[in-house]
Amino acid sequence: MDLENSFEEATTTASVNISSLILNRPHPTVHAKRINTKYGPSLLLSIRDVEEKIVDIFLPKRYANVLKDEDLENINSRSVHLNSVYKGLCEYSRSYFLAIDS
Repeated sequence: MDLENSFEEATTTASVNISSLILNRPHPTVHAKRINTKYGPSLLLSIRDVEEKIVDIFLPKRYANVLKDEDLENINSRSVHLNSVYKGLCEYSRSYFLAIDS
């Protein structure tokens, strides 16, 4: 990808909270990468939202520990098609539940 397209993509992609996703709706995963935040390791997933725009969501550390580098490579090479599905909020821990559907 050339530099101009990279800059355009960077300005058209928005970061959203997991809770802003529609409950129980599959969101196709476009890209995944491991990142380090001030809170520790995390995953950044680029997904298609309802309006077919690409949005980024930061996944909590517990998801970063589950997905291995090989899984991320398979997602990014499109050899595995995954959908991210928001399953709601845990009433006890107040943590977000996200499922992966292939």
